[in-house]
Amino acid sequence: MTPKKPMPKPFALTALTLCFAASTHAAEPHFCGRSTPHPIDQALAVASQRSGGVTVDLADAQSAAFAAWDKELNRVYAALLKAAGPERRDALRSAQRAWLAYDKAQDLWVATLHADEGTSSALNVGGAALQRRRARVCDLLNDLEGL
Repeated sequence: MTPKKPMPKPFALTALTLCFAASTHAAEPHFCGRSTPHPIDQALAVASQRSGGVTVDLADAQSAAFAAWDKELNRVYAALLKAAGPERRDALRSAQRAWLAYDKAQDLWVATLHADEGTSSALNVGGAALQRRRARVCDLLNDLEGL
């Protein structure tokens, strides 16, 4: 009897991405500790379920969610800049520039980690970028609410 082979890493990571997208309603904590899922997460979950697991459809859903989180990031950042006042704006701008540099470097790093994963590579890299955007929106939103 031959032992079962472990699931290849690309499929495990893709499955993890799909699980996040499909479970934002139940198992995953809601965005930023809120009591309800964020509309972007809801839309991603619906689109992911509709995809039937087709990679290109999953990638499209992920891209739409990334664009929505990026727009939300810009909206929250602009509101925080306004609320921060002149005495805090330079520090916030500096922090955001540093985060953007980190995000870009992390994108390159994650892409090298998943370079040999075939079609699931884009989903894994995109999923990581999506989660970073989502987390940054949460951080800035918490800062905004703290002012």
